[in-house]
Amino acid sequence: MTKIRSVVAVPVTYSFARHFGGADKVPPAIASPSSHFQRIKRLGQAATFVRVTDDAGNEGFGECFGLPSPGPSAILIEELIAPSLIGQELDRPADLLADWRRYFITLGNTQGAAMEALSGVDMALWDLVARRAGQSLTETLGGEASTVPTYASPVPLVADPGQTVEAARAFLDHGFRAVKLKIGRADVTDDAAHIRALRDALPADMALMLDANCAYTLDQAHRLVDLLAGLDIAWLEEPLPPGAFADMRRLAGHSPMPIAAGENLFTIEAFTQLAEEAGVRILQPNITRAGGVSGLLAIDELAKKHKAALSPHGVGAATSIAALLQTCGALETVTLVEANRLLNPLRDGFHLSFMPDADGRLRLPPGPGHGGAPDRATFTDFAGEAAAARLWTA
Repeated sequence: MTKIRSVVAVPVTYSFARHFGGADKVPPAIASPSSHFQRIKRLGQAATFVRVTDDAGNEGFGECFGLPSPGPSAILIEELIAPSLIGQELDRPADLLADWRRYFITLGNTQGAAMEALSGVDMALWDLVARRAGQSLTETLGGEASTVPTYASPVPLVADPGQTVEAARAFLDHGFRAVKLKIGRADVTDDAAHIRALRDALPADMALMLDANCAYTLDQAHRLVDLLAGLDIAWLEEPLPPGAFADMRRLAGHSPMPIAAGENLFTIEAFTQLAEEAGVRILQPNITRAGGVSGLLAIDELAKKHKAALSPHGVGAATSIAALLQTCGALETVTLVEANRLLNPLRDGFHLSFMPDADGRLRLPPGPGHGGAPDRATFTDFAGEAAAARLWTA
């Protein structure tokens, strides 16, 4: 069996100011697309890119979540994880990273950069395993799918309900058949006005989801649910903070619409609490935070046990989105995969299409592995020659 030769991690940030030619030229809907970016502005897109090679010349690519900064996960990989993997035989990525997972959790690193670092490395290892076998990642995981169902996000947090409707209609024009609206204003009656305007404007058979980005108290969430009585809403996402499992169960018992959550959770233990203590039945892991490919496989098993649905978070650069789609092609509980359409050159600049086909579904990227390996020329344009040289060191 071949052994790991190198593990490299490079943080990359692409600013909206660069894209628009100045910070003052960034549109408000880009800088403040959701409730948690109203005072702390969204400055750009970021990710840590990971490359793993083996001694037979095979390579695999992964990606770690980039907010609020891609730097910490890169440091953890370069200084701690990478040296321990060199020379190790690779069979199952989760087994290879199990000691690191236990180590980080024992030290209290159950959230944030440490779990994101492991997620990116796991993704790269699975890519390498699939490429080594000459298979797509979906095939390596035992799946046969060529497309996955999707929805468009975000219809951003804008001032006027008419703007909300206009933004959603743009997604319909691009072939999406379901959309997600950002909410989370201080006054839930304002949110309700936008929701009603959009629900009235959408075709009756088009799914509408709501995403509050953890903006509400339990009382606010109860009030919003009451204001939306009778509306056809597919789910209410993250109405409360990530760890508020008891309050989430109370809300779920009060709300006629399903509660969805999970993008800000990092471990299978946390997702188990979400399913068992909060009673949430729409689980939304992010592959760059919740353990990579191995994490999604574990959460899929959890969803089967609790008769829950998996609707993964779709935020990231091209590598993670490709890995997400390929992984979802082999999972049993996936119902919808988010197609995040907030401006992101790190996602859309690498010659991959993440737009729906004629049936409103996303096609899995072609080729062996997950299909999201960055090409060096484009990566150099985004990150610079020094960063590219570092990623392709070995």
